[in-house]
This record gives sequence, structure tokens and C-alpha cells, in this order.
Amino acid sequence: MGSGRWRWGALAAALILVAGFFALPVVTIEAPRSTVLTDRHGTLLGATTARDQQWRFPPSKTVPERFAAALITFEDRRFHQHPGVDPFAVLRALYLNVKAGAVRSGASTLTMQTVRVARGNPARTLPEKLIEMVLALRLEAARSKDEILAMYAANAPMGGNVVGLQAAAWRYYGRPADTLTWGEAATLAVLPNQPGLIHPGRNRAALRAKTNRLLDAMVERGLLSASDASLAKAESLPQAPLPIPQAAPHLLMKAPGQHTQTTLERATQLQATQIVERHAMRLAGNGIHNAAALVVEVQTGAVRAWVGNTGGLVDGGHHNHVDVVTAHRSTGSTLKPFLYGAMVQRGELAPTQLLPDTPTHIAGFSPENFDRSYDGAVRADTALARSRNVPAVWMLRRFGVDRFHGLLTRLGMTTLHRSPADYGLSLILGGSEGTLWELTGLYRNLGWSALHPDGGTRNALAWRAGSALVDESEVLDPAAAWLTLEALLEVNRPGVQSAWRSFDSGRPVAWKTGTSFGFRDGWAIGVTPELVIGVWVGNASGEGRPGLTGYQAAAPILFDLFAATARGSTWFEAPSALLDTVNVCAHSGLPAGPHCSHTTAAAIPRSASPTEPCPYCRTLHLSADRQHQVHAACAEPATMHHESWFVLPPAMAWFRTRSDPSYQTPPPLRSDCRQDGTPSFSVLYPGHGAEVYIPIEATGTRGRVVFEATHPERDGRLYWHIDDRYMGSTEVVHELPVAPTPGTHVLTVVDEQGARIARSFSVLDAGR
Repeated sequence: MGSGRWRWGALAAALILVAGFFALPVVTIEAPRSTVLTDRHGTLLGATTARDQQWRFPPSKTVPERFAAALITFEDRRFHQHPGVDPFAVLRALYLNVKAGAVRSGASTLTMQTVRVARGNPARTLPEKLIEMVLALRLEAARSKDEILAMYAANAPMGGNVVGLQAAAWRYYGRPADTLTWGEAATLAVLPNQPGLIHPGRNRAALRAKTNRLLDAMVERGLLSASDASLAKAESLPQAPLPIPQAAPHLLMKAPGQHTQTTLERATQLQATQIVERHAMRLAGNGIHNAAALVVEVQTGAVRAWVGNTGGLVDGGHHNHVDVVTAHRSTGSTLKPFLYGAMVQRGELAPTQLLPDTPTHIAGFSPENFDRSYDGAVRADTALARSRNVPAVWMLRRFGVDRFHGLLTRLGMTTLHRSPADYGLSLILGGSEGTLWELTGLYRNLGWSALHPDGGTRNALAWRAGSALVDESEVLDPAAAWLTLEALLEVNRPGVQSAWRSFDSGRPVAWKTGTSFGFRDGWAIGVTPELVIGVWVGNASGEGRPGLTGYQAAAPILFDLFAATARGSTWFEAPSALLDTVNVCAHSGLPAGPHCSHTTAAAIPRSASPTEPCPYCRTLHLSADRQHQVHAACAEPATMHHESWFVLPPAMAWFRTRSDPSYQTPPPLRSDCRQDGTPSFSVLYPGHGAEVYIPIEATGTRGRVVFEATHPERDGRLYWHIDDRYMGSTEVVHELPVAPTPGTHVLTVVDEQGARIARSFSVLDAGR
């Protein structure tokens, strides 16, 4: 009876002990961690100290075999046999300590040392040792040997402010732990036992002796050959800690306290950084202090290089800590290709068609081309290649600001926070904000679409390795994308790159620049079948500088980056199955009409409906000497010559003759063939109801505005009046500088035959 109670009591006690044991917490190490960034191959790009200023890298799931073998040999040879406490080591320690009359051995296993680190390395006392033993047994019951070894390796003291194997490998040897030699692994394995041995200039002999004894022990255990141990002993000991690489400092800040493997390539990242920094020295002379660049694979969307700013994170008073890759900046002209491509895709624009390039005034908005000149008429693809502002505004007005705003959002822009009405027509000239990240993504999708005429799944832009996000944003169809890239291939390049077609090494690149109002932002973005590269240059403070243009400041960086990082020189294949060839007028680029005498072939997307036929070619009836136009009311039909002529509207024709001397204006109407009072001339500016702003000059006097007209006859004279007051006459060049007072006025222009044109206009008060 009593023995039965004893057995039941023992069983209950055992159950209580077991329950109590498993109720004990499993130790974890929650120390603050360094931020670590590696490239796609695992090579370190950069790291920071943890919050406590220790180099303590995030833990790795595995421990390199060489270090594991060296560590177990040095610290705990029966690590894989004991349950966390080594009874043989305990008995040995008791014997040695009693014999010596002092503590000579602690019998600590690697598991117990891991518990000790987790508990903050408390004072070495017998009660503490017992606690470590119990918690070590609990840890072994919850974790595998490999997990415990990895926990120890990630948190072992390695001298100074270096903690853990990975941090030590980079600080002392400048490479990852899995590439350490036997000698290097042995050196790091002995450090946790006595971290002060690593002090440069001191303890060299003691560290060498410990390392060599460990190597000999590994030979005895059959882990290492004698010849390998001899070579390991000949290796140099680490000296002063090496600096940690800082190849991508701005990207490093995006995942604090984590180890993030990126899609970057270390070699490409270093090349890109060096190129940006070299150009930054040139730009600084003009007061331009910031630049950023992205190098992205078109096929995969993986980022190869991310240069967030110049100067790393060293501010220097120029906001160099700002990651400009994701900063909101004025887009300049960088959105023009997407308006062009959208209109081509929908059949609302033919790449070859002529667009008006004349002074334009729309409800107080007067866009100007960058060079302040006008071509009169320019091909759509040429207008894109030359980034002409006036044709772009004409296109947006025809396409619709609302439609374009919606299109940009569907293409992936998330920075359009205002309504279409707020942006207005300036949306196409930099009136909106964008980021280098998103703009580079838009151009990448342009290239991706051209590469994939059959469509497919498109990965989103990514800088984290293993990202499987699918880009579900809209793209231009392959035919429109290819035609857009073909137009961008013709953009003039800076410097020696202007003759790229003459070099065997010349690389076809579709590219676009952008310059914001006030010269605050310079953009250059280029696309090949392999890469898309985006560059931004400016001041993060928003300060503008003369010469801060996409062409002058950003383009040289772009082409240096292509030269250094691109590996191929192929071009996009035409998606022939998605293109149609149409017959177009050789002069206007529009589908040929019945009066077009010269035609040529042009490609358009098969899905697009052809645009309206050419309205500019017409049959003219000329006098016998072909010097004047006539009609049946003033000339005998038998004496007339009937010829096809390319006739632009007056404003387009006048500016076209200035930019293209080969353009022939049609002969004027013979004087006796004019209807009374019908003007043959045109007033270019001001338009009817125009609002004119005339600034006050620095001298305090009112400035002047230039009114313009065009006359079909070279020697034709025009007479100008404002409010019935005669202002003067013009001949050949019909431009008249005037300084009307604020208020509403009427301009009247009269030719020599008495025909007149009247326009009302308003002069705004300069003080408004």
C-alpha cells in the first residue's frame, strides 16, 4: 500500500517536473540588428551598426561548414551528442576545480554559452550556472542543433563592437563567411572565448598560438589534412577592422534592421556610382549638387543599379541624404512619348503627319519651344525627337487633358494628385510631378511591350530579390510602342555620341530628355532591348540653375552609363504582324488624298483607323506665266495651268519658309481676281480676344509686345492701327513692336488694296 502511494507520488512529481520543464521559456536573442544589404549574388553592398552601435548582422539560418567544424572542435566537441549539458564535461570540471581549489573549467557547452549570451552575460556564479544548464536543456528540446549553432554564431562576441560571424567576416576579412579559409575560420572560432585577442598591434602571438592549436586539433580529429593546416597556419592574421562597403547607401535605409538581398549587381552599382560622382564634380561648378540614376533590366524589371544621390549620405549642406529616386520632381517633357504613342495607337496621329508649330495662345496659355523658334509645320515623329513644345500642346489639346490624365494613371503614375483641370495643357510640359522610379518604369514598359508582340505576364519593377509582383498597369500596344521607340531613336545625342551611327561600337538607344520650368530638373531616360536607364540631375532644394537641362546635364551621364553597363547592341524588331503599310502624302505625311501628286509608304498600327486624308494638297489654277493664281471670273480657262500644290495655312506657311527654305509658297492671287475687300494676308498675333501681358522693364518703363502678320506677296505692305491710331507700316517682315496701355483695344491691319483685318485684344495691368 505504501509502496503504491510512493510510486504514484513519484509519477506525479515527475509529471510536474516535466510540465514545469516544458513551461520554461525557450531563450531567444532579441538584440538590435545591423541593416545589411547584399546584391543578387549575396555580395555585401552596405551595412550599418545596430542601435547600440554594434556591428551585429541579422542572423543567418546556416553556418558555414569550416567555421562550424572549427567552433565545435574548439568549444564543444560532443555538441552533437549531448542534450545541451555535457555530463562528461561537468564531471571533468568538478575534478579539475576541486583539485586546483579554484575554478579552472566551467563545463559550458555551446548551447549553454548561447543561453548565457541571451541572458546578457551575467556574473559567473553557481546559481547562474545551474540556470544556464536548465535553460540549455530546454533550448535543446525546442530547437535543432543547426538552429542553436546558427543562434550562437550570429551573437558571439568577436572583439570590439563586432558581434557574430557574418559581421566579423566582413570587418576582419572583407568578404562573406562562407568564403573564409580554414585559417580564417579557425581564427574567428577562437575569438568568442577571448575577444580581446583581436586587438590590432597587441596579443598577436597569443592569437596565433590559439589558432594553431585549434588547427592541430582539427587535424587530430580528421577534419583537416596536415598540409591544409600548414597552409592555414601561414595565413596572415587580420589587422585593423576593415571598412564596411557603402555601395548603395540610400537603398540601405529602406529596410532598417534587416538583411535584404537585392536585385542589384555590385559591379554595375559601383560603375554607376562612379559615373554619377564623376559628373557631379563637373556639375558642382555650376551650382548643381544632386543627381540620381537607375539601371533596370527591361525583360525582368530587376534593378541592377540604384544611385539615390551624389555624395552618399554625407550631406554637405546639399540634401545629399535625400533619395531622389523616389522624390517628386517636375516631369519636364518626359511624358511626351506616351501622348504620342497613345494617339498613334488609336489612329488619331500618324507618325509622319505634319503638326502645326506656330505661336499659340489658348486662354492665356502661350507655350513656347525651348529654343524660342517655330518651324511652322513639323512631322509628328520629328516633333517628338526634337521635343517641340507647341506641337505637343496641339496634340494634348486634340487628345484631351482628361483622357491623358487617365491614361497616365493607368500606365502606372501615382503622383498625379490634382484634377485634370488643375493641370491643364501644361501637363505635357512638366506641369505635373513624377519620380525617377515611376518614369523609368513607364519607359521600361514601353520597351517591354515592343519586346513582346504577343503580350504575356510582366514583372513589376523590383529592387528586392525574389519579388514576384506582377505589373498589372496598362501598356501601349506593341506596334505603337515600337513606333514610339523608333521616333525616340532619332533624338540628337550630346558630344561625340552625336555620330554614334558612324562607330562600330555605336549602340541604338531610344531616349528622351526633360527640363522643368526654371531649370530646376534635368532628365534623361533611355531604352534598349536590354536595359532602361533613368537619370535625374538638379538640386534637391529646388534651386534652378542656368544650363540645368536634360540635354546638357543629364544626357552625358545617361550615355556613360549605357557604355559602362549595357552588354548588347541589338534593337527592337518591328512587330510586322501588328503593322500596316499605308500610302501617305510625301509632303504632309497624312493618308494621300486625290490631289497629292507625291506619295510614300508609312507604317501605322494595324489596329488603328487611318487618320483623315491630306487637306494641304490642292489643285491650283495658275496664269499663263504661272506667277499668279486665277479663276474663271478673271481669266480664260484655256490660258490656265492646273497644278497640284502643297499649301499650308498662312501662319504655318510663314514660319515654314523661315525654317525650311525649300518650302515653296503658292503664287499670290492676281490683283484683278480678288474680290473687293477680301484680305490676302493673315494676322498671326494677337488672336481675337487675346489677353496680352506687358511687363515693366528694369528701367521702370513699360515694355513692348510684338504683333505679327504674314503676307503672300514678298513686297506687300501692311498698315497697322490701334484704336484708329496709325502705328506704322511693315514690309517683307511683318512684325511691329508696340506698347499699348492697359485695357481693351482694337487692332486693325490694312493692305494696299484696302482689305482689312480687325482684332480686339486686352492688355493686362503689369501690377496684377
